[in-house]
Amino acid sequence: MSDPFPDEVDEALCDEACRRAEAVREFLKHRPGKMTAADVALLATEVETSRATAYRLIKLFRAGGTVMSLVDRKRGRPEGHRVLDDKREEIIRTTINRHYLTRNRPTVSQLVRDVQTNCISAGLKRPHRRTIKARLEEIELQRRAKRRGETEIVKQTQAVPGVFAASRPLQVVQVDHTKADIFVVDEETRQPIGRPWLTLAMDVCSRMVTGFYLTMDAPSRLSTRGVAP
Repeated sequence: MSDPFPDEVDEALCDEACRRAEAVREFLKHRPGKMTAADVALLATEVETSRATAYRLIKLFRAGGTVMSLVDRKRGRPEGHRVLDDKREEIIRTTINRHYLTRNRPTVSQLVRDVQTNCISAGLKRPHRRTIKARLEEIELQRRAKRRGETEIVKQTQAVPGVFAASRPLQVVQVDHTKADIFVVDEETRQPIGRPWLTLAMDVCSRMVTGFYLTMDAPSRLSTRGVAP
C-alpha cells in the first residue's frame, strides 16, 4: 500500500504521524541491532499505543522511512470490496450488457427496474439503486458511449493529437516527482532509512531543469514550492 500524500491527510493525523516518526526514529537510532520485548513496550508507552501497534510502526518505518508511512489508515470497508453475492453481480452485469448498452439507449431508471425485476424473478433480494449505478460507472465512459451510439460523448472522450510548446523561457514550467533509485542510510548505524523523493522543475521552452527538491517525505505543496523559480 502506497503512502498517502500530506495534502490527503487530516492535520491532526499528520501531527500524530510526525510524533510517532520522531519516537520511532530515536528508538531505532539507539537500538540498531536486536530489540527486546521490553524495549518495544517502552516505545508503545511513549506513543500511547499497544505493543502490537508499536511493532507495526517499527516495521512500517523501516520499510518506508517517512512520516506519511506512519499515518493511521482509514478503517472500514476496503476500496473495491463488494458485498453482493455472485448471482446478483452476474444479473447486474448481464442486464447492463444486454439491455442498457444498446442503441435503444434505455435510461438508468429503466436499467434499475430491469435489474431489480430480474433479481426478484430469481428469488433474490433486489440490489439498491446506488449499487447498480456504481457497477455501471465502473464501465469506461467511452465504451458505454460507443455501445449506445452516443457519438457526441465519443468525440469528447477521444484523445486528440497535439503539441504542447512554449515560445519563451519560463513561460511554462512543469513539475514532476519521482522516487530516487537509491537508499539513504543512517550516518551512525548505517541502517537503511528509505528512498528519497526527487522533485524536478523543467522549463518547457529550453528543456532545462530550473530547480530540484530532495526529501524523504512524499510529494506535497512543500515540494512544489521548493522548486519554484
